[in-house]
Amino acid sequence: MNPYPKVSVVISTYNRPKMLDRALVSIHAQTFGDFEVIIVDDASPCIEEMQALVTKWEAKFMERGIELWAYYVEENSGYQCYPKNRGIEKARGDYIAYLDDDNEWRPDHLAALVGAIESDYSTDLVYSRLHYIVEDDDAREMLKKAFDGTVPEGDTIGVEWNPNLLAQKNFIDTSTVLHSKGAFWRMVRESGYGWDESLRRFGDWNFVWRWAVHGNNAKLVDKVTVNYHWHSTSLQLTRPMIEQPMTFNYAQWMLNRKATNAAIGYPRPETAH
Repeated sequence: MNPYPKVSVVISTYNRPKMLDRALVSIHAQTFGDFEVIIVDDASPCIEEMQALVTKWEAKFMERGIELWAYYVEENSGYQCYPKNRGIEKARGDYIAYLDDDNEWRPDHLAALVGAIESDYSTDLVYSRLHYIVEDDDAREMLKKAFDGTVPEGDTIGVEWNPNLLAQKNFIDTSTVLHSKGAFWRMVRESGYGWDESLRRFGDWNFVWRWAVHGNNAKLVDKVTVNYHWHSTSLQLTRPMIEQPMTFNYAQWMLNRKATNAAIGYPRPETAH
């Protein structure tokens, strides 16, 4: 058992044991093997089911010489940012990789991303491409309403790292990302925090935008390595409209959001960071 694995895989989860089980199947199938798994449960009410799932996967990963760690948050934070920060605090790896509990990695995901970030040792973050899967008719109808009649399906097109473009739109999904743990803590030192725990939407957009603002770099791995599942309980389709930006200019939206957090009911926790 490696006490210092190369990669720490961080999964934030809430009350979706069947989806989490599918995600863990995909992690267990990775061709790259030098990693640990950190699950942070954001106070799921189905405690016994989650405990049974963790026990099952602890044994399966142990057979591969991989450690799985599970942590339970006592009070639900309402979003992915708080659990992700807690997971990174526990991480022992040189690199951090994320998998949202409703998505899947393809077997070569970690091998491709580790190979890319270590190809020059000057890159702070790498990201790959998605394959969209629409799981049910309800999700399809919700997508049509959210995307003006179109339904995002199939392989996405890769977008090269462009900090200026990030001020207008996000083109990087959390589950495609692997980054240096050192670069993460450098951003924390300069900005005061990692994942912004005051947000309830667009946490991945905020994260990569600030990654660029604080001088960290990134590059595209132009390969589909993640299956992204659209389903009727997808956060992107179920959060209230008040959580959506009034403009595609994220920088301006951030200024507006910070000014209205208290009125919306999501003030930044005093001990969030």
